[in-house]
Amino acid sequence: MSSSGPPTPNGDENRQGQMLIIGIFATGLSAVVVALRMVTRIWIVRNVGWDDYTIVAATIGNIIGLALAIVQIHYGFGRHKFYLDDWQFIEYTKYSYGEWIQGFQTLMLTKLSICILLLRIPVEKHLIRPIQGAMAFLIITNLVLTLLWIFQCNPIAGSWNKKKMPPASCFTDAQLQRIIISQAIISIISDFALALFPIELLRKVQIQRRTKIGLCILMSLGLITAACCTVRTIMNWQNISSDPTWTSVVNWYWRTWEVSIGIIAASIPPLRPAYKLLTSGMKTYLSNRSFRKSSSGALEDPSKPASAFARIFPWRSDDSAMEAAAHTVSVEAGRAQAYGEGEEGFAMQNLPGDRGIQKTTRIDVENMNAQGGPGNEQGEKGRYFV
Repeated sequence: MSSSGPPTPNGDENRQGQMLIIGIFATGLSAVVVALRMVTRIWIVRNVGWDDYTIVAATIGNIIGLALAIVQIHYGFGRHKFYLDDWQFIEYTKYSYGEWIQGFQTLMLTKLSICILLLRIPVEKHLIRPIQGAMAFLIITNLVLTLLWIFQCNPIAGSWNKKKMPPASCFTDAQLQRIIISQAIISIISDFALALFPIELLRKVQIQRRTKIGLCILMSLGLITAACCTVRTIMNWQNISSDPTWTSVVNWYWRTWEVSIGIIAASIPPLRPAYKLLTSGMKTYLSNRSFRKSSSGALEDPSKPASAFARIFPWRSDDSAMEAAAHTVSVEAGRAQAYGEGEEGFAMQNLPGDRGIQKTTRIDVENMNAQGGPGNEQGEKGRYFV
């Protein structure tokens, strides 16, 4: 048992169970979303890019962070320092030191993934430079802050063993907090910039207004990450408390959600093609099912009991639907012929009783590539996103 500090009024309190639940849930949720993103990119869009590789790396880093947190919990994280012995506290501090390094890298990889994702949007060239500049800024600042954190003590082992002899030369607690706060400020500013920048990028993109608004909302989900980072920065005093294994738990919650929500926010926009495919498939299925039911009800006598064969093989009722469809086509063709066979200007909307059929217009698509179609590089990039 540690000899520093007085015993706590409520005894040996323990938050470790809820820490495990929150950590596993947040990390698992982000991993599932990234897995769905990769399924979309591999089997639906059929194009995997560097934004996917970096977000997978960030997810792996998040899983490593959870593993480090579990080891910290094993050594007393979530309990009061008073009830831990010196060796337990040293081990807790060692893995906490490693977790902060992991946190720096995971957040940087997440933001780099968002930057690369923005480069997939077909935009004017002068807007690409700010994104590339943001990427360079994130890499350089993260490298500097990570090195400062790693070499906070000389020798490095003094970072987690303050009682090591001879004593290590280390940064003060105030200097360490400046490193953490600097990383937080950079993270918050970049989250706001990356969330609002798509509004300018999408302003001139030729897509539906509703789609454009939806994409802007999806890309602005990073503001939730900025909010989590703001809260944990305000509560940063918990990390330098005399009882850090207990008081820093809430700060750890916010850091966990900051990383996981950042990964989720970066992965939701690329899921749009899968969402569109799923919704269109459901609409088609429900429409066909409704058509089969209405056709079967119109052609079959409801008073006549179904045969044993029909009860065993109910899908044979599709034959009735096909017969109804063929009959409808035959009737419509006859009516069209009666009203003007071969007439170029024949108006389908003038057929008696068919107010729902509208005249169609032939569209020339030979120059589609010139407008951003499959042969156009920007159009090819854009379809992976929208």
